Amino acid sequence: MAWFPLFLEMKDRPCLVVGGGKVALRKVRALLDCGAAVTVVAPEILPELSALPVRCEYRKAAPGDAAGWALVVDASGDPAVGEALAAACAAQGTPLNVVDMPQYCTFIFPAVLRRGRLTAAVSTGGASPLAAAWVRDRLDAALPDSLEEILDQMSDLRTRAKATLPEQPRRAAFLRSCLEAALEKNRPLEKTEIEALLKENAP
Repeated sequence: MAWFPLFLEMKDRPCLVVGGGKVALRKVRALLDCGAAVTVVAPEILPELSALPVRCEYRKAAPGDAAGWALVVDASGDPAVGEALAAACAAQGTPLNVVDMPQYCTFIFPAVLRRGRLTAAVSTGGASPLAAAWVRDRLDAALPDSLEEILDQMSDLRTRAKATLPEQPRRAAFLRSCLEAALEKNRPLEKTEIEALLKENAP
């Protein structure tokens, strides 16, 4: 397999999760974190899953369920269901993840780290989700506590740089200087510090 890392806008997009157990619960929560509109199909669904803002259909999944979704997740644990959905999703061109059956997957779930505007995803290509989570946790521990505030400031500075520094190399140098200074100080920059760096990079 050759996985291409890609971030998709999932807000309000319809997603199907087949299965109503603990694995399905984890997948549903991951999709809801991205704002997806999730439908769960399974004969039995955990109460904590049905309590989430999802639509529940208490029945067995069928190949016809593959149509009309931004993506489909099979967390049923039933190889027959996974195989049937794989064929149906391939015919429909619908992205599919079958838990613990990588041969049927056209996308996989990474270990995800979220810090405000920052989203980092780690994958081992299905070899070891545990190892991916280990890397994610160490990345989280290595990041500065003030990263969210720094990123918010960098977003504002990027807008300002576009307005005040017409030459792209100067903009890039200014933003790089700001980021390096903020990370070194482990805090957003003060106004005087920003003005000094802007002056350094002005024409």
